[in-house]
Amino acid sequence: MVAPKHIASKDNRRIKDLKKLQQKKYRRKQDLFLIEGAHLVEEALNHGQKVQTLIALEDYDYSPYATADMEVITVAPGVMKLLSSLETPPGIMAAVSYRKPSSEGRRVLLLDGIQDPGNLGTLLRTADAFGFDRVILSPDTVDAFSDKVLRSAQGSTFHIDITVADAVQSAREFNGTVLGTSLEGASSLEQLELPEGPLMIVLGNEGRGVSEEVLSNVDVRMKIEMPGQSESLNVAIAGGIIMHHFKA
Repeated sequence: MVAPKHIASKDNRRIKDLKKLQQKKYRRKQDLFLIEGAHLVEEALNHGQKVQTLIALEDYDYSPYATADMEVITVAPGVMKLLSSLETPPGIMAAVSYRKPSSEGRRVLLLDGIQDPGNLGTLLRTADAFGFDRVILSPDTVDAFSDKVLRSAQGSTFHIDITVADAVQSAREFNGTVLGTSLEGASSLEQLELPEGPLMIVLGNEGRGVSEEVLSNVDVRMKIEMPGQSESLNVAIAGGIIMHHFKA
C-alpha cells in the first residue's frame, strides 16, 4: 500500500495547487482535473486514465484504489470540503490526467457551441451508450472536464475519445456522411436510413442551434418531427433520439 501524506491545513501549498484545478485555465496548464467520488475514481482506474493524486478523508479506506505510482494524500474534513464542489463532499477524490481511449471513429458526435454543463455531460453519456466513440467539441463548447460535466457524464468521459477542434473544419474534413440538425431545409429523421460507412452527427448551441458555417459543410440537414405543441427539444434529448436512431 502507498504510504500517504496527511494534510490538515487548508493553507497547505499542495492543497492550494489542487484547489486551482477547479478553474479551467489551471486544468489546461497542468493537464489535470479533479474527479469526486468512488464511482468516478474506479472508472478512471479501470479505463486507463492516469491518476496522479488520490485524495481521501483521513478515516477513508482508500486501499482498493491506491497503486504504487500515484501520490496519496489523506486530509481533514475541512480540507476535503475546500477541494470538493459538492455540498456534501465525498470520502475520496483524485487528480487525473486524461488519456484518450482508442476509437474507430466510425460514429462521431460533433458539438458546436454547447454551453450547459449538464447537457454536455448527458450527451457524452448518451454517445457512450449508443456507440459514438468519438466526440469533437468546438472551442467555445463548455469544458468537458469541469465538475458538473464530469458528474453528469457518470464515467463515460473515460470511455470515449474527446477532442477539441474547429467545428467547421471537422465537418468539412470528415471522411463519411455528416448529418446536422436544422429547422430549415431539413429532412425528417424518420425518413433517413442508416448511411453506409462512417457517420458524424452535428448538434448545436442551445439557443441558436448549429451555426450556418457548420451547416454549410454537412451532407444532410435533419430534424425531429414533433406532433405535440412544444416548439423545440432540449439538445441533450434531441441528441439521444438521433444517436439511438443511428446507433452503432
